[in-house]
Amino acid sequence: MKRLLLSISILLLLLSFAGTVKAQKHYRFSNNWSASFFVGTTNFHGDLSDNANSFKNNNPFSKYFYQDRRFGLGVYVDKMFNPYFGARAILMYATMKSTKESEKLYFTGNFFEYSISAVFNLSNAIMGIDNYRPYQVYGFIGIGFTETRSELYNLKNDSLVDRVGYHVENEGRGPKRLTELVMPVGLGINYSLNKQFSVFGEFTSHVVFSNKIDVYPVEGTAYESVGMINVGITYSFRLPSHWGGRGSQKYNGKSSDPAIRKFNKNKRVVMKTSANKRAMKYRYKKRKKKFQR
Repeated sequence: MKRLLLSISILLLLLSFAGTVKAQKHYRFSNNWSASFFVGTTNFHGDLSDNANSFKNNNPFSKYFYQDRRFGLGVYVDKMFNPYFGARAILMYATMKSTKESEKLYFTGNFFEYSISAVFNLSNAIMGIDNYRPYQVYGFIGIGFTETRSELYNLKNDSLVDRVGYHVENEGRGPKRLTELVMPVGLGINYSLNKQFSVFGEFTSHVVFSNKIDVYPVEGTAYESVGMINVGITYSFRLPSHWGGRGSQKYNGKSSDPAIRKFNKNKRVVMKTSANKRAMKYRYKKRKKKFQR
């Protein structure tokens, strides 16, 4: 299962990069970048939980939906390669908690995630390309790693039972976090405020391919996950033009072309110099003498 999901994620990322050839005129490397900051609440889904990981117990009408909520934040860096596909780098930190009253246990923990995802603009794919549409619905899926540290406690007296992510390999160095493979999956909507800023909301799931996150491994369990509801703000920008992958600027053949305006401006500056004025007078006198003969 893990290999299949990893293969699918890599394939989706390759499809995103393949889109650059078709749309290279409008989506050069220097264009269509954005950076985002987000905050949200987390909810753990695993073996150490009373919600049984069922949809019935994980919807807004269930009390389990609001229990053991914790905090998360992070940043995205996005690059769109064409109107449909892009890539996203994720750096995230989140805290977790989950309780199983039947076992009189609960755990708390935190993790860092660093991953890369393929982004799909669902609005353009379903409703057609519209550069003036104020909102965009999108989804993403990717692959990466988590660095986790968790502690298991007795619910009766809050005594420590066990923990992971505190193993010391070399003397003199700090404890090493538990490293696991993760697959972030999400669905969101982005609303543009202006050309540079927009706001967004997302529902995401960070599927960790391990049953050790809650310090309560159950035989036969292949993965656990951390769900997150987050909101954020996005800043769109472009890199310097010399990062665009082309040595010279392409002209559009119109007087409104930025390169032509720049050329004309430089030419006007040159013509105003004293040396240029003397040269112009000299050429004028020489031409006048030639016609007088």
